[in-house]
Amino acid sequence: MRLLPRPIFQKILGRVCMTGSSMISYWQRFGYGMTYVLAVSLLCLAFATPATAQNGKPQLGFAHDTSQPLEITADSLEVAQQNQTAVFVGNVRASQGELQLTADSLRVYYRDQGSSQTPTQGAISRLDAIGNVTMTSPAESATSEWAVYDVDKGAITLGGQVALTRGENIIRGAQLVVDLNTGLSRIVGTGGNQGRVKGVFVPAQQGKK
Repeated sequence: MRLLPRPIFQKILGRVCMTGSSMISYWQRFGYGMTYVLAVSLLCLAFATPATAQNGKPQLGFAHDTSQPLEITADSLEVAQQNQTAVFVGNVRASQGELQLTADSLRVYYRDQGSSQTPTQGAISRLDAIGNVTMTSPAESATSEWAVYDVDKGAITLGGQVALTRGENIIRGAQLVVDLNTGLSRIVGTGGNQGRVKGVFVPAQQGKK
């Protein structure tokens, strides 16, 4: 695994950022010691929410408008062509509209594309967020040690001391699994008294008489 030289990195971004007939502005600033700032559609799949209710409203608390630009910032980007992976490292922040995901690192796995030198959105098979993972939306937030998005199954799994928060209500467990095909999510424990799912629910306060 190696850090890409500037010319190669710029060429890769130019190819990855093609969306339809237009290219998203991907290079806002670059220089030694500066943060890479990317506005790409590569990771839109990580937050895609195809399942909707009959009234057209999204079923997931983390639902968002996937047509909005996705901006990813990190201290560095590393690509390992032989392993077909790309890794954003250090203070990673991915934002799309009002949805935010932060982690220590974000690894993208993509399928073999033959002669193609860069991953495309349709070629992505999995995304892994590792270390101090936080996913937030205006309605709720979740924290964990890691998160995995299985593109083929349409499922996002957060694991390792998971906490799901909505307002003052908190549910804790070992894993949070979100099925993007059905819009259902569930928290599971590890078993035993110490590994059971735990919830703290705060009743709405009524006005004093």
